[in-house]
Amino acid sequence: MHTQSGLILTALLFSICPLTMAGEETVISFDKVPEEILNKAKKLLPEAQFKTANIETEDDGTQTYEIQGILADGRKVEVDVLENGKIEEFEVEFTQDLVPGAVLKALEKKLPDFEITYIEASHSASKKVIKYEFVGTLAGKNLDVEVSADGRKIELADQ
Repeated sequence: MHTQSGLILTALLFSICPLTMAGEETVISFDKVPEEILNKAKKLLPEAQFKTANIETEDDGTQTYEIQGILADGRKVEVDVLENGKIEEFEVEFTQDLVPGAVLKALEKKLPDFEITYIEASHSASKKVIKYEFVGTLAGKNLDVEVSADGRKIELADQ
């Protein structure tokens, strides 16, 4: 049974943060990643040590290889490469001090009691930050919140 505050929180979140859904992910053996796909990730981030992979299949059948690893400084990284070899994006673990103040202020304004536990920055293939993903809790609920690089757009992701 939902409490009144829980219903209010849910209504608030969905009114300010439309829900986005990702495709289905399947973990694959790292040696099953096609060499040309792995080479794209290595060329983009030559300092990364890649260790694991999975395939995300969208509703339209499009497949993306998600190749995970770590950077020399210990931060997690993931490179998403479409099956045709095009880099979709890459994500790097961030600390709060690396996130622009405008992004943090926008998040604080929309979700003032949100407690951040993990941050990553999503980059385009040209290495430009396109959004920040914040994982954390709000009123005891786990949330995954995406904020645009300029802090103007905030939405819930992959619930």
